[in-house]
Amino acid sequence: MTAPWEYRDPLEVELAAGVSAASLMEHVRTIGAWERESGSPGEAQAFDYIERTLKSYGIEVERREIEAYISLPLEGQVRLEGGTVIEGLTHSFSPSVEALEGEVVDVGDGRPEDLKRAAGKIALVRGLASPGRAWAAQQAGTVGQIFVLMDHLHNMIVTTIWGTPGPETASRIPVTPCLSILGTDGERLRARLARGPLRLRMTTRVRTGWMPIPHLIGELAGRHEDRFLLFSGHVDSWHHGAMDNGTANATMLEVARLLAARRDALRRGIRFAFWSGHSHGRYAGSAWYADHAWRELHQRCILHLNVDSTGARGATDYSVLHATEDAQRFAETVVADVTGQRGRGRRFSRAGDQSFWGAGVPSAFMSLSGLPKQETELSRAMERLVGSAGFPWWWHTKDDTIDKIDADVLALDTKVYLASALRWLNAPVLLLDHRPAAKSVVAELEALQASAGAGFDLSPALDAARALGERLEHVAAMLARVDAKAARLDAINRGLMRLSRVLVPLAYTSGDPFTHDLALPMPPLAGLQPARRLGALDPESDAFKFARAALVRERNRAVHALDTAASVADELSSLEDRS
Repeated sequence: MTAPWEYRDPLEVELAAGVSAASLMEHVRTIGAWERESGSPGEAQAFDYIERTLKSYGIEVERREIEAYISLPLEGQVRLEGGTVIEGLTHSFSPSVEALEGEVVDVGDGRPEDLKRAAGKIALVRGLASPGRAWAAQQAGTVGQIFVLMDHLHNMIVTTIWGTPGPETASRIPVTPCLSILGTDGERLRARLARGPLRLRMTTRVRTGWMPIPHLIGELAGRHEDRFLLFSGHVDSWHHGAMDNGTANATMLEVARLLAARRDALRRGIRFAFWSGHSHGRYAGSAWYADHAWRELHQRCILHLNVDSTGARGATDYSVLHATEDAQRFAETVVADVTGQRGRGRRFSRAGDQSFWGAGVPSAFMSLSGLPKQETELSRAMERLVGSAGFPWWWHTKDDTIDKIDADVLALDTKVYLASALRWLNAPVLLLDHRPAAKSVVAELEALQASAGAGFDLSPALDAARALGERLEHVAAMLARVDAKAARLDAINRGLMRLSRVLVPLAYTSGDPFTHDLALPMPPLAGLQPARRLGALDPESDAFKFARAALVRERNRAVHALDTAASVADELSSLEDRS
């Protein structure tokens, strides 16, 4: 038997031939006809259409309303002395202000030292509004922020809170208003500043509060196992959102149609999850599902397959593939098989509806096809935010309409998702390879040790990570020899899932599997990252000793996880003799 991630399902060729570009485009036209803000009538109509379509395929559907904390931007403008008005765009979770008056300070890219100069004033910031930048500006004491973009205004959400706030995160709901203006208007303000101090008035109107939003799960049961693949995408969008996310909804419906026609051939089940609250609630829908289905996700979900913004005009590049490390070999293999391109699996950024890492669920994809690399402000911003520079200029704008969709690109993207689903549903051995995860942990620990120097000893964690890597080599060799009809397949798959349950939270969470980390960049081994700062501290200071005490605890957490994974790997290796 070949390596598990090289599995090809016998149905792929047959079902791929059935992918209909015409059907895909009809779904996009229908869904994209409605403006779909979270909780809006247009979004409800789109959910009605999705529900009817899934039921017409004979798929069991569960639809409900959930309560979420949603923020809908309404108006943003700047008024200069003399009455000149600059129309802008405010953002989800900006507070509303009728006429905030203040002096403006140009802080460039918003570096910490520059933000300090804007304390008590309105910061003029170059670039895309983002949660991290808005929070940093608020913490620096600014009373408001004006973000200056280039040619287009992009709708954004500026809260750092993932999903519905809890008591421990509610204090992070933004309290300083922000809006974005075009680059030409920003240059006017900078030119005016060059002549001396400038005062202006900001107006923002944003409707923020509790709101019922739709939530829909369609399910096909597996014939031989009760495990399931979670296949998800959001329905709520900015404006008509043909690409983001009407095309992804179409991809899901087309995959559902084709799989439903061959449901008798599915070894495992699949859940089609359609979220609201993605764009206006910071992933409120998927976070709600993670909270309320945590146990079955932890016990039974083999992978979260996410789809966002498929089929964009000009999106011919598949070189960047997001996946947790245990699913990266699968991601590279399936994209190469379907598209002929060699992409590189890379670590997920803290973005998208990736709400399931606390439950230890591996995940693959978010956006898929992208525009070839561009040297634009948006590309650079998106590379920082979501790890992909291939987003087109109409992303999150009123111009995201049906004319921006390429039916052939959409069909090819859909074939990648179809092949991905089939392989995870039917592969005898789950398509997981945990060796890249162990190598990533070793590399991160080595970098942390180099930064900490003599200030802290990470060798217990490094020894555990290297030992895990050796054991996983034995697991990989065993898996390559497993017969597809082996008696111990269920135990093997259970062991592979247990490895992910340990290693995914270690790499992608701060440690608590039942809460959602902030929507901010999350480095691997987050609790050990303070080791990088030890060298700048006085070894006799309280700050150094407090940090060292915390690092001991975080080292224990890492060693425990790595030892647990090593024990699971040993159990897996032993299964070969009994299969």
